[in-house]
Amino acid sequence: IVLCGVGENMLRNSLRPSDLLIKKMTEQLTSVCPSYPAAAEASAVSGLYPNEHCRLGQTMFFKEFCRTAELSSNFDPYSGQPVSVVNAADFILPVENIFGEIANSILGSVQPFSIAMPGTKIAENKSFHKVADTPARMFELIKKISETDQNTFTYVQWNAPRDAAAAFGCESDEVKKIIRDINDTVQGLSKSMTDSLIIVTSTHGMTDISSEIMLNLKYDLCDCLLMPPVFGGRAVNFYVKSECRTDFERIFAREFSEDFHLMSKSDILRRELFGVGKTARRIYDFVGDYCAFAMGDKSLTFRALNQKHRSPDKAGFGGITSDEMCLPLCIVSTKQTSRWKRPFAENITPDSVIFKRKE
Repeated sequence: IVLCGVGENMLRNSLRPSDLLIKKMTEQLTSVCPSYPAAAEASAVSGLYPNEHCRLGQTMFFKEFCRTAELSSNFDPYSGQPVSVVNAADFILPVENIFGEIANSILGSVQPFSIAMPGTKIAENKSFHKVADTPARMFELIKKISETDQNTFTYVQWNAPRDAAAAFGCESDEVKKIIRDINDTVQGLSKSMTDSLIIVTSTHGMTDISSEIMLNLKYDLCDCLLMPPVFGGRAVNFYVKSECRTDFERIFAREFSEDFHLMSKSDILRRELFGVGKTARRIYDFVGDYCAFAMGDKSLTFRALNQKHRSPDKAGFGGITSDEMCLPLCIVSTKQTSRWKRPFAENITPDSVIFKRKE
């Protein structure tokens, strides 16, 4: 079960020490960088780093369409119109999931399933895909899948409480209720299922935003830009005029050095900030001249003249704070019975194979 927006701090602040997910938190993971849903979700289903799959931000510029597109909706964030009749991200940056490898894993024949909330787009090919709109429906589907006579792997992409945190804040009652409901769902599954391993983590965390800074009002900074920035508000990708790079660095340091860490493309790739895998050739198109990563509680935005007004989010993601980067890993084992199929040695258990890496 892969949640969206639940950092370790949010989980601890929303649950009691006696709650199941707190008791079963076995390790702290780190999100990918940038810690955006688009980047992290692609990594979760593919097993690749962002520098390999190249889905880096919530919005990206695709030169093939000469447009900036929101990866989740395929809409131009400024005009609100579709970028193309085909999904730009899927067409240019298709994601291959790991379900095929899981189907032929060390366990032998395994049937992959995927579950997501309505409107959530995941790379579900090579799996039986189901839709659930509530934790109760998720519970029902997972339980039915577990009762089949097959060895199964079920991947749940649960995009909550991201929207609630953005609307109400990370410590709001609305967010805490969602997390408590998820905890109760997992607890119910652990009691009603057998011969299963339940793993709960998150794509990224979130942090409360104190203010959203309008880049349009920084006229000297905007004069240095080739085009509006992309990615998002807390990891911001800038394409800068070649003759203005020195000025851009100076102005950015003057305005934002206390809240954002600015890095050049060469530094990002040299330090392997977007991953240690084999860097895809396309990364050089999608990473601009500079990226700025939020270290505090502020967010940057750029608003075009033809863009509809929207209220600032109360919480955000994409930055490099501990709230956004540090994630929980919760592992819950259910009761084992003789019904569980052991295709090889008798001592193979779910715990012994779940972290086995392909050589």
